[in-house]
Amino acid sequence: MAKNPRAHSLAILGATALLTSCGVGKGAPDWIGADAAVVRCTVAGPNLSLPRMFDEVPSPAVPTGLYARTMDPIALDQLGFERDRAVCATLQAPDTAQLDAAAIAIDELHTTRSELSRQARKLGRCLCSYADALDSRTMVPGCADQPTRLDCELETEQVSALATLLAPLRAKLETTQVPRVHWRLFGRTDRIGRFVARYEDLLGRHPGGSEVYLRKTPLPPHAGMKLISALLAIEHVVAVVRQDGGRALLVVREIDDDLILDHFAYPDWLAAGARGFDLELSALLPYLDDAQIDRYRAALAPPTQTRELLFEPRKGYMVELDRAALDRVDRGMVLAARFAGQHYDETKEVRVLPPLLIDRFAHQVPYGTEGTVLRVRARLTDEGREWIAGPGKVAAYEALTNLGQSDFTPQFEPASQVGAAQLFLLRGRPIEQTLFAGATALPQVLMAIEIAASGSLKGDIDDFQVAVPSGPLPGELQNRPGVQELRERLSISPHELAVEVVEGGSVIQLELEPR
Repeated sequence: MAKNPRAHSLAILGATALLTSCGVGKGAPDWIGADAAVVRCTVAGPNLSLPRMFDEVPSPAVPTGLYARTMDPIALDQLGFERDRAVCATLQAPDTAQLDAAAIAIDELHTTRSELSRQARKLGRCLCSYADALDSRTMVPGCADQPTRLDCELETEQVSALATLLAPLRAKLETTQVPRVHWRLFGRTDRIGRFVARYEDLLGRHPGGSEVYLRKTPLPPHAGMKLISALLAIEHVVAVVRQDGGRALLVVREIDDDLILDHFAYPDWLAAGARGFDLELSALLPYLDDAQIDRYRAALAPPTQTRELLFEPRKGYMVELDRAALDRVDRGMVLAARFAGQHYDETKEVRVLPPLLIDRFAHQVPYGTEGTVLRVRARLTDEGREWIAGPGKVAAYEALTNLGQSDFTPQFEPASQVGAAQLFLLRGRPIEQTLFAGATALPQVLMAIEIAASGSLKGDIDDFQVAVPSGPLPGELQNRPGVQELRERLSISPHELAVEVVEGGSVIQLELEPR
């Protein structure tokens, strides 16, 4: 059945009025931290849908384990978020000190495990039976997939010897912080208890399998359950969901009138095609989690430093990306691959970029515009501010000729095509090559438009407008990756592009709308 366009417009306008008059989580802490690599904000509602233009600009997808699909309004409404309210998701980035410590600890863990393997073999052919007696079969190298020997007798002295050999590995697991991918989804709810009551309707949104644990759920005596028990005991936690065979975990909280879902996941090394991947190492993850309960508790805390966003989430669908934080997430993927037995040699990686003029990029499709208006704000680096200020107060046409001279096509060749390279969010992706490295390419595009149709470009370099024609871009210009859908939109009908330097020269603001 076709949608009534007038009804859809009224729904959007109604949402706009409510969103601009109210906040997310009245009286609640601000959950958008200064270290967020990605911030994605939409709105909950049964009669709304994401505008196509919103996802025509490349950005990382939220994990299916949040049960939020693409954060479309209907999915968020069914999760229990209050209708016509902004709902946001953030990708938390590890800090550099954490990554440096993880690199050392992961190497030490491998050394400890190798020594365990060497010494444990001296216990003879019944080694794995001794490991069974200690409920530690998957911790002992070579035992995870071995059948139980029925002819082995448990010798107390040998079992005790194995327990002593395992002690250094257990201690190392307590201090080895393998980088995880941590997404947080949050917003106001007016339906407390909905997740517990209706979670069975949501599980099909995640294809990797889900085991839901509530406070009243009996826990099996398996590795990993100590963590789940501890999380369920935390105030406001209403459910913990074990996903993907233990590789991921979802913690659901209801704090006053806020619904907060934290999703933790170790990378999917098998799906990434990792070579040299050690399945026995993945079997250590439940023990790793049980040994680091305090790490999870700390990760659930509100951020100590909050983020001033480039756009106001209550005014439209928005995404904000931070380059430095995304780079740290990618480095975390390299370290996580090292834990799993795959060495990604970064010295063999080819990564050549034009001058980095932008360190934070945001785009927004405002409410009430029928999804036809796109706004972009890009925060300039010191080099970027010098770049845009260099020509001085001159006509845009005069300045663009020089501003485009430093552009060249970015290059990226991973050290390996599989494994960590498949997990990167920034390196070699359209986010890097188009959004963060695309500023120097824009002047050439605008100049070609002006040359093809004189008078298309009006204004000074710090505040100008461009009449963007329909059809293919003039000249021999090639599209950067990731914006094909947006380019197709522009080819259908002419648009107006307004460009302005704001915030004292630190931000470039663009607005694109149909003419």
